[in-house]
Amino acid sequence: MFSKSTRRARFATLGVLAVAALGLSACTSSGSSTPTVDANTIDSSLASSIDDAIATAMKQSGSTEAIIGVWGNDGTEYVRGYGSNKIGGNSPIRAAQAAQPVMCALLMDMAGSGKPALDREISKDLTRQVGIDGVTYGELCTMTSGIADFKTGFADIFTNNPTRVWPEQELIAQGLVDTPPTKPDAEPTFRQSDTNAVLLSRVLRVKTGEETQQLLSDHVFDKADMGSSYFPDPDDDTLSDSAMTGLTYPSSGGKPVCDADVVKVPKVSTSMLAGAGGTVTTVSDLKTFYTHFFDGTFGGEKMSAVTKETIPTEKVKAGEEPATPDPNERLWAFGMEKQGPLYGRAGAITGTLTTAFHDPDSGYTVIVALNNSSAGAAFVKALGFEIAALSANAGIAPDMTWSAEDQTALLEKGAICQ
Repeated sequence: MFSKSTRRARFATLGVLAVAALGLSACTSSGSSTPTVDANTIDSSLASSIDDAIATAMKQSGSTEAIIGVWGNDGTEYVRGYGSNKIGGNSPIRAAQAAQPVMCALLMDMAGSGKPALDREISKDLTRQVGIDGVTYGELCTMTSGIADFKTGFADIFTNNPTRVWPEQELIAQGLVDTPPTKPDAEPTFRQSDTNAVLLSRVLRVKTGEETQQLLSDHVFDKADMGSSYFPDPDDDTLSDSAMTGLTYPSSGGKPVCDADVVKVPKVSTSMLAGAGGTVTTVSDLKTFYTHFFDGTFGGEKMSAVTKETIPTEKVKAGEEPATPDPNERLWAFGMEKQGPLYGRAGAITGTLTTAFHDPDSGYTVIVALNNSSAGAAFVKALGFEIAALSANAGIAPDMTWSAEDQTALLEKGAICQ
C-alpha cells in the first residue's frame, strides 16, 4: 500500500489540451518530445488509431490527461499515459465503479469457505439495519436486491464539494429511503444500484470485525498480486505525484455548467462512493484483477462458476414473449456487466472516469482513464468499446457485437461543453 505521506497530488496545466485535440501519436508536457509509453508491442497502425481515439475523446470530454492499457489475445500490449510524462500504467487512479467488482471478489473469497454463503440473508449479520429483510449476500452482487441507488440527488454535491467525507450509513440510508416497497414473495428482478456494494462492504465488516481495507488487502489485493491497490480511509483524499490531475466542470441539476471554468480537483474523498468505488488502483493492477476474477483465485472453482452466470438487465413485461436474442444485449453477471464478449464496469468519481473490460476466454483487456469526470461513465465506456472494436479489427481481440463507428457516434453524442 501507499503510505499516506506519499499520496500528495500536484497541479498540472491545461495547455496540453490543444495538443491532445490534434490527435498526435504522443501527447507530451513541458515541451518534451519523449512519448510516455510503458509498453508497446502492438501494430503501429493500431497504436496510431488508439492514440487518435484517445485524443478525440480527451477533447470531447474536456480532459487533459489520460491513461490507456490494452492487452491483446496474442500477448501484445499497449500501456501509456497522455498529456504528461509523469503518468502511465503505474499511476494511481480513483477507479470508481470500474473497481467495484473487488467487493464481490471479496465476497466470493469468503463464500468459498461457506462464511458467508451466498444465499444467507444479510439481516442475520446486520441486525440493526432496517429495510433489508430478505436480501441475500449474493443478491448484492447480482443486483437483484431491489434496493435503490443512493446517488440520486447527490450528483451536484459530489462534484462541487469533492472533499466532503460521507458517512457510509448516510449513503445506505439514502438508498433505502428511495427503495419502493416490494410485494411479498415477489420474484427478484434486476436493478442496478451502488447501494448494494456499500451494504456489502458494511455487512462484511460487521460480520468479521475487520475493516474493509484489511479485508480487501487479505482476500483480494494480495491474492491477485495487486501491489499498487488500496482502499483509502475516508479522510485520505490525496494521491501521489504520479497521478492524473482531476478536473470537473461545476455541476447544477446533475449537468456540467459549461459557462463556468473547469475546476482542478487534486483532492477527492472516495467516501462519496465508499464500497461502491473507493478503491485506488492502477490500470496494470486492474488488468491483473479482472484476469484473476474468473480463474478461481477468489473462492476456488466453486465460486469461479458463478462469475459468468448472467441475467437480463431489461425486464420482460408479463404476458409478453421474450424478444429475439440481441447479440449486443447488455447482461449482468456477478458484480459486473457483460456485453458482447466483454465483462467489466465503467465508473465516474469527481475528477476521473475509468472503464475496464475483459474477455476471460481470450484474455483481451481494455482499460482507459480520463481526468475530467463531467462526461460521465457512459462516455468512457463507449471509448473503451471503440478501442475494443479497433483491436478486433486488428486481430488482437475477439469479434465485438458493435463497430468502432457505433461507439464513435456515441462519443460524439456524449461530448460536453463543445
